[in-house]
Amino acid sequence: MEIARERFLDPTRDYHLTLSLRSRTTPMHSALTALTADEREQVSRTLARALDEIAAVVQAHLGERPD
Repeated sequence: MEIARERFLDPTRDYHLTLSLRSRTTPMHSALTALTADEREQVSRTLARALDEIAAVVQAHLGERPD
């Protein structure tokens, strides 16, 4: 199972981020699958907030070229 949030950081759509929560074992897959719709929404909102924070850090470097 995977719960993901995606975001373009610029209008050209060159800078695209995906933050995902993915189960890697059968027990964790079962735990994520067992979440209610409200709980999945809570996880989704948490991922969105984390993506906001990550985007804020990364945006400072958009368009920069290595020397």
